[in-house]
Amino acid sequence: MARLLMLVGCLAGTSLVSAGLISAGEVELSKVGDSVKVTIDGEVFAVYVVDSKWRKPYFSPVTAPGGIEILKSELGTTPDNEFAPGDTVQVAAGGAILRVFDERRGRVEAGEVLTVGDVAAPWLWIPEKEGWVQQQDVVPEKVIVTRPIVVNPPKIKDRKDPRYYDHPHHKGVWVSVDQVNGITFWNEGGVIQNKGLELVTPKGDAAVMKVTNHWLDESGQPLVVETTAIRIFANRLMVYDIQFEAASADVTFGDTKEGLFGIRLPNSMREMVAGGPVVNADGHEGSSAAWGKPSAWVDYVGPVGSHQFGVTLMDHPGNFRKSRYHVRNYGLFSISPFGEKAYTKGSDAPQEAQPVTLKPGESLSLRYGMYIHRGDAAEGRVAEAYEQFLAVPQ
Repeated sequence: MARLLMLVGCLAGTSLVSAGLISAGEVELSKVGDSVKVTIDGEVFAVYVVDSKWRKPYFSPVTAPGGIEILKSELGTTPDNEFAPGDTVQVAAGGAILRVFDERRGRVEAGEVLTVGDVAAPWLWIPEKEGWVQQQDVVPEKVIVTRPIVVNPPKIKDRKDPRYYDHPHHKGVWVSVDQVNGITFWNEGGVIQNKGLELVTPKGDAAVMKVTNHWLDESGQPLVVETTAIRIFANRLMVYDIQFEAASADVTFGDTKEGLFGIRLPNSMREMVAGGPVVNADGHEGSSAAWGKPSAWVDYVGPVGSHQFGVTLMDHPGNFRKSRYHVRNYGLFSISPFGEKAYTKGSDAPQEAQPVTLKPGESLSLRYGMYIHRGDAAEGRVAEAYEQFLAVPQ
């Protein structure tokens, strides 16, 4: 407390304090190099990662609400096991400035994990660094709902082991699909290269960013031009307006279950470990019951540490056909319109493949929603969030 009083006394009235105050209900987008950091009410919600070392852009980490509040309330408690998130934060894109009173003491690089000793929002005390960092620069691990990116994962065969790491191409929240002129973009057999990123509405509810990505052919030339507008609301609803345009040759989106708009949940949230619930808008429960079926939405719930969080994917009735859900008990969760045969094979109503071909200059538009919430579908008011999604102007 003494540290806090001295900190406030030294910084009161300075631009440092005012810069950290963000009005309630405001989403803010800020460019950090080629990437974008998203904050909601001064807490990090997500980072859109653009880095040439990866074969596609993606959001990671992505967080559920209340991270600083949860961190503060649970400070000093012992996690249930060694893999549960403790009193730790990840430094977000752009890094964090370390301060003691009104003096800048250094910088902490993005990606570093810090242990928090005290919380006096918007400040967090880092004992090992003997300084304070701002909450807008760090991500509490207690609320991260995307699986961490692991470059060299351990070789573990037990799929229920918390350290088990499969499908390294499942990165955060992303857009990709296999079988585009035979190129497996989903499996990262092809490269999706970001060519433009515009902050259309940098602050507000919603804030809006627009990305332009080139899906490259075998010769490195654009096969598909993806233009996606992403609206991010303060309640953690994300609305994706995706447009695919054939660049210079015919483009065929083939029949595949591997696509299109997805998230990889952390291992603790996997249905095979935590039991869900996974439910859809039509009352089906369980990933096997929801898999491959069209529905207005599907909600996937599981724990991160001692708290339950949910992620909802939403289909829009204005899309050219109803989409189906690739929802798995091991934490993969996506939605796609490109797998009529793949999703219905072996079902009571098998469908024929219905590939989609675009000629040069032709385009296809799709709208999807993702909603991050506390608790299950009822507590998270998923049905209301879906109505909000439908009301967003085209």
